[in-house]
Amino acid sequence: MSARIRLLALAAPCLLAACVNETVIPQATDAPGARPAQAAPARAPAAATVTAFDGRYAGAFTLNPDRTRACPPPPAGEREIVVRQGRASLLFNPETRQVLSGTVGNAGDVRMADSLDRAIATTGVFANDRFLGEHRNGVCSYAVTMTRR
Repeated sequence: MSARIRLLALAAPCLLAACVNETVIPQATDAPGARPAQAAPARAPAAATVTAFDGRYAGAFTLNPDRTRACPPPPAGEREIVVRQGRASLLFNPETRQVLSGTVGNAGDVRMADSLDRAIATTGVFANDRFLGEHRNGVCSYAVTMTRR
């Protein structure tokens, strides 16, 4: 038996095994009605707007110490979060009009992010007329403490 025949004899079972589990794929067509009817996707019920935390919260940012990197100082002065109809917005940088925004959850949790750079975000919880959270800008972290006005 030549080496060529032996190779084919050994490879044939592997090739047949690879073909055993094939499924038939329907041919693509542009004809209307050629596709099987599909059920419309179920829509999730609209979430109720959380208004229990609506109001204005003001406070400061504090740089969380980190000796491994140099982070910019926190913003000077107080910043304000405005919650209206369950939608929170934070004017983070008034000079550039940088606004972080997000939706407040039932438990008062929120993640406000920049519309262009989602890595710039403030997360936290509204509770007892306060907001406690953390602001992240890349690898730098800042503590955020605000009270309702």
